Amino acid sequence: MQKQPTAPVANLEKKSNFVVDFNTVPVMAKPAIQAAIDTWSENFASKVDVKVSISWARASNYGVLAAASSVSNFVFPEAPDKTLYYASALANSIAGRDLDKNKPEMEITITSTAPWYYGTDGNCPKNLYDLQSVILHEMGHGLGFISGSYYDEFSGAARIDQPTPFDAYVQLPDGRRLADMPSPSVETGRALTTSLSWSGENAIKANNNVKPKLYTPAPYEGGSSVSHLDEATFKDSLLDEVMTPNLDSGEVFHSPGPLLLAMFEDMRTKPPAGVSYSLPQ
Repeated sequence: MQKQPTAPVANLEKKSNFVVDFNTVPVMAKPAIQAAIDTWSENFASKVDVKVSISWARASNYGVLAAASSVSNFVFPEAPDKTLYYASALANSIAGRDLDKNKPEMEITITSTAPWYYGTDGNCPKNLYDLQSVILHEMGHGLGFISGSYYDEFSGAARIDQPTPFDAYVQLPDGRRLADMPSPSVETGRALTTSLSWSGENAIKANNNVKPKLYTPAPYEGGSSVSHLDEATFKDSLLDEVMTPNLDSGEVFHSPGPLLLAMFEDMRTKPPAGVSYSLPQ
């Protein structure tokens, strides 16, 4: 794969401080992980330390390279929308204080048996997976690029018990917000496999004034649907492919790209109201 050009949005000045507990991560893997962390520290603004706990273990699910999640989600007084649940790091950044000093903001689990490329030069062989790229992607989820939706494959229903700011910017074709859909319901389940797009002003501008399309295949794909940019639309975009759901061996991206950063800027502001939902008479 051709080496990715440097994104014009990448910053050299540190905007936040990540405090990392590597636990049992081997020494050979630390430079690539740290490189991804450093990239986020240059692009994710926060006056509050972002504490990250990393585990190095065998995968519980086949095909999973790594996974990251926010340890907690908060509704808090300084939030742009007090009906939404903000990922720890994003919530702390907006609040300007640590909302839970006793827990890390993010947990990352890395599959120890995956065929990793540990270099940071972007020259990943075609038979290996670039660890720096994978961590950059997963940290995006851990910082708040995630839907709070859950899909039941047996009933076809879905629920959103704790809508996130991500959900509030996800828009159905009729203008309704995913965050406002009835929960639980089969209608919401159908929505997760329809065409969904991002309604935030910053991201639309970063995407050439087009609403960014999200990944919503049918049937629903657990762990991939909704919480990623659309694979077909962005897989060859270079700068904006970091949050697509699939990573091929040998594929490299070492910058978050302008679209992802714009989506995070959207989530720091109050989401626009969607079209009202009313129950049938």
